[in-house]
Amino acid sequence: MSVSYNTVKFMCDLTENLRPRPEMSISQWADRHMVLPEGSSEAGRYSSDTIPFQKGIMDAIADPEVTSVSVMASSQVGKTTIVMCGIGYYIDYEPATQMLVMPTIADSERFSKTRFAKMIADIPELREKVADPKARGSNNTISLKSYPGGTIALSGANSPSSLASDPRRIIWMDETDRFPESAGSEGNPIILAETRATSYWNKKYIKTSTPTVKGRSKIEDAYNKGSQEVWSAKCPECGAWQPYSFQRIDFDSVSMACESCGCLISEMRWKQSEHKWIAKHPERKRNRSFRLNQLASPFVEWQDIIDRFKSANERLKKYHDPEDLKVFVNTVLGETWDETEHVDNAVSDETLQARAEHYNADLPDGVILLTAAVDVQDDRFEIEVRGWAREYETWGIVKTELYGDLVKKAIWDELEEYLSQVFHFEDGRELGIAGFAIDTGGHHTNSVYKWIRTMKAKGKKCYGVKGYAGKADLLLLHKKTVVEITEERPNGKKVVVDHTVIQIVGVDSGKEDITNRLKIQEPGAGYCHYPEDTRRGYGNEYYKGLTSESKIVKKVNGVYKPVWVKKSGARNEPLDLFNYNYVVEEIIRPNWDALEAKLENGINYVAGVQRKKKTTVRRTIGGMEL
Repeated sequence: MSVSYNTVKFMCDLTENLRPRPEMSISQWADRHMVLPEGSSEAGRYSSDTIPFQKGIMDAIADPEVTSVSVMASSQVGKTTIVMCGIGYYIDYEPATQMLVMPTIADSERFSKTRFAKMIADIPELREKVADPKARGSNNTISLKSYPGGTIALSGANSPSSLASDPRRIIWMDETDRFPESAGSEGNPIILAETRATSYWNKKYIKTSTPTVKGRSKIEDAYNKGSQEVWSAKCPECGAWQPYSFQRIDFDSVSMACESCGCLISEMRWKQSEHKWIAKHPERKRNRSFRLNQLASPFVEWQDIIDRFKSANERLKKYHDPEDLKVFVNTVLGETWDETEHVDNAVSDETLQARAEHYNADLPDGVILLTAAVDVQDDRFEIEVRGWAREYETWGIVKTELYGDLVKKAIWDELEEYLSQVFHFEDGRELGIAGFAIDTGGHHTNSVYKWIRTMKAKGKKCYGVKGYAGKADLLLLHKKTVVEITEERPNGKKVVVDHTVIQIVGVDSGKEDITNRLKIQEPGAGYCHYPEDTRRGYGNEYYKGLTSESKIVKKVNGVYKPVWVKKSGARNEPLDLFNYNYVVEEIIRPNWDALEAKLENGINYVAGVQRKKKTTVRRTIGGMEL
C-alpha cells in the first residue's frame, strides 16, 4: 500500500514534536544563541569561555534542586548579562512566567526600551516568539511582554502596583541594594516580589547587586544566607586554591601574592590559571550565593584598579572625603562599606573592660567630686554616679537601674533617695553627689520638669538636660532655656503652673571628648577609670554601650559633615550617661583647690550642706553589699 508524501511528512513532524527535549543549561543556551548588544564589554556573540565565572551562576539558576540564587559582585563582571541570558532561556527553551524587578519603574522602562528590546531584535529565536509592541494586534507593552508559554512583567521596586501582578514562577531582582525599604506603604519590595512565586513548586528567586553599606546591604544579607561561594584561582606555583584579594596586591609589581606560598604572581598568570567556585556552605544546595570582584574580570586591568584606589585614598586624606573610597570598595572590590572602619574610633569595649581596677572602698583615692546622671526610660531610670578630679580624670563609681511606674510618685521619691546617699573612701571620709543631670526627653517630660522644680526647691543642684546633635564644637549650647510646666484642670484645660530651666547640650561635642579620653592609656589627665567589680554595673553590656557610637564623615545636603552613628543592635545609654555627667561637671566648674582642702578637713560638700567626717567605713553602695 502506497503512503502519500503528506502522510509521511505529518508522521515525521509528529515524531519530532514528541521527541524528548534534550537537556540544556542556561550557559549552553547562551553559547548557542546569546548576542550581547553594542556597548557591552564583549559586544557580539556570547561565549562562556570568555567569562568563565558566569557559567556556574547561570547553571545554578536552572538547576532543579536550586530555589534561590544571589550574586554579590562588583561592576564590570556581567551581572546584567547573567540576567538577560536567563530571561532568554525561560522565553525560548523552558517557557515560564517571569518578573524582572529593578529599583524604579523608570529603570525597568529604560531597560525594556534599550537592552531588552535589542536582545529580542538580535536573537532570531526570541524575535519569533516575542511580538514587537508596535506590531498590529500585539498585546505587548513596555512593562509586559508575552510569548508562547508565558509572559514577563518588568516592574519597579518603588511601585507596589507593578509588584502586585499575576503569579510568576521566575523572579529576577537586579540591583537589590538600590531597592527602597518599602514599596510605597506596602512593605519590603523583595518580599512582595517573592510572594508572586510562592504557589510554584519549581519557583526561582534570583538576586543580583553591587553591595552598599555593611549591615544595611540586602545582597550581603542574601549572600550570607546562601552557600557563600567565592570565585577562586589555583596558584600557578603551589596549587593552593584562593579568592582574588586586593589586600594581597603588590602595587609596584602589579601582582598578587599567594596566600599559601607567598609568591608574587603576575595578573596574566593568575587569570590564565585554573578557576572554580568554592563554597563555604556546600550543604545549602537550595540557596546558592556567589561573590566576586573586578580583579577576576577579563575586562579590567589591575593597574587601573590600583590607580583608582590611590586616587580615592588621596582624596580621603586631602579632603576628608570618603565618597570615592566607598565607591571603590562597593563597585571594584564588590564589598560592603563599613561606616565605622574608616574613622578614628575609641578603644574597643574589650580593651576598656580588661583595664578595670580594684577599688578598696566605695570611692578610690583621687576622687574629689561626685556627679550623677539619670536617663529616663519608659519603665525605669538608668543612673550612673561618676567621680572626678583635675583635668577631667574620672572614675566610674556605680551604674544601676531603678524600675517602676514613672507615672506614680513613689519611683520619683526612690530616685531622690538614691541620689541623696553618701559614698566613702577607705579611711572613712565621705562624699555626696554634688550635682546631677536628668534627661528631659522621652515620654515623661512633664514629670521630669516637675521633679526638677522640686529638687531645686530643696536646694539640690539638679539640671534638666536636652541633647542636641550636630553641634560638634560646644558642649553647653545655651545656659538657660525656660520651659513651661503645665497641669490639666478638671475642665480639661491645661494651665501653666510654673517654669523651669533646662540645659541644651551639644552631645556631639561631649561624645568627641569622651571617645578621645577613652583612648588615654595612662592614669592622669583625662584618663577614665573603671571598677573590676561587675556588681557595680560595669559589665560587658556597659562597655558595649559606652563604645556603641562612632563618628563618620557623611554627605549631608551636599556637604560633608561629621555624624555620630550607632552600631546595629547596641544600646547607647552608658555613653549618654557619661555625657550628662560631663555636663554636670562643666556646669559646676569645680574649684579643685577648695574641694581638696574641704576633703582633707573631712568636710563633705553636698548641694551647699557641710557634713563632718565620718569615721566608720561603709561597705555598701545603694544598699548593695560589696
